[in-house]
Amino acid sequence: MTRPRENPAAEEAQLLAGLRVTELTDERGFLAGKIMADLGAEVTKIEPPAGDPERAYGPWLGGVEKPEASLPWLAMNTGKRSLALDLRHPAGMQVLDALLEKTDVLLLSLGAAWAEGMGLDWPRLHADFPRLVCCSITAFGLEGPRAGDDGHDLVVVSAGGNAWMTGDAEGPPLRCSMPSSYYHTAPEAVVGTLQALHARELDGLGRLVDLSMQECQLATLITAAGQQALGRGRGQRSGARTGASREIWRAADGWISFGLRGGPARTANLRAVCSWMEESGKLASALRDRDWDSWDPGAVDGEELRGVESAFGKFFSTMTMTELYQQALKRRVLLAPCNGAREILAQPQLRSREMFVTIDYPRLGASVEHPALFAMLGGTRPRLRRAPLPGEHNPAILDELELSDEQRQLLTDEGVA
Repeated sequence: MTRPRENPAAEEAQLLAGLRVTELTDERGFLAGKIMADLGAEVTKIEPPAGDPERAYGPWLGGVEKPEASLPWLAMNTGKRSLALDLRHPAGMQVLDALLEKTDVLLLSLGAAWAEGMGLDWPRLHADFPRLVCCSITAFGLEGPRAGDDGHDLVVVSAGGNAWMTGDAEGPPLRCSMPSSYYHTAPEAVVGTLQALHARELDGLGRLVDLSMQECQLATLITAAGQQALGRGRGQRSGARTGASREIWRAADGWISFGLRGGPARTANLRAVCSWMEESGKLASALRDRDWDSWDPGAVDGEELRGVESAFGKFFSTMTMTELYQQALKRRVLLAPCNGAREILAQPQLRSREMFVTIDYPRLGASVEHPALFAMLGGTRPRLRRAPLPGEHNPAILDELELSDEQRQLLTDEGVA
């Protein structure tokens, strides 16, 4: 199944070169497949003949609304091959079986009920393809009282505790603006799959990798889940504050992070900012001659704390994030900008490490920058390949499967592939 490496020197940065992955996922599994593809695996994404439903979501590359121009889809499916295949047709399932004969890893995220209904449950897969590793991504896992329940990001971040910890103290729980549960689950899926492949080297048998998105999300909370057992309650949303004091501050063009907390680790930090203010002629009376060694924002009354916060806030608001950060580095102040896409794209550090790669989409007459793979291997970034057009690789894949002329004709006549 695993292809021999024809040119090992050229594939040095492609750690998974030769590995064959078949992907049957929605957006919950896109990133897992992308990571494996970007690491050099041959990932074949199966989508309906009309195209993956997730291609219907914008914004659109070039501003034209069409399936091959969905920026979210392009971002999450780099490096993959596309096989347009109707799995509702028996001939489509026969093609899938032929593909699985040559597959090392099957990646699933369309739900346990769907997989079982399609005959892709683990007992059947393991019986028919004993060397196949199957990685299943579901909301709650394949066992337990909620094994049959489906769920997308909002359900998972709520069930996994993340939403409870996100937002302002006086407001309701919130979901992050991006589907964080999918992005936390994907690396776990890849690591679990690689562990299963390693085990296969020992006994020749594939394994089921059962990923619960709820459990992956829960793991990101570190000790928060244990606070209840220790009698410390359910925790509290803190928003822009850490403890009693503010942590997030407005700058002239955005936001910064700066801790107004006390203690030995922060005293020099507070003094340095006050010296900075005084040099600028902006040291407020509320801060002059203050004993920062004894500063404890949790012990002062509300009016005093608001006065101190107001003085820091007015000072920070007069400068841009870049100006504040440059001065913070010079003065060794613990302060950092809250970077958005604009600031990230402009960072010389990331540019110097070739973190962004421009990919051309000739059919769309457009190009777009993608983040490169998260790691440099051998001092270089693995080559990033563009996301496929719907069904772009049908001819090549069907040739690899060595289907007869009659089988190919049936697929065409019935609109299966």
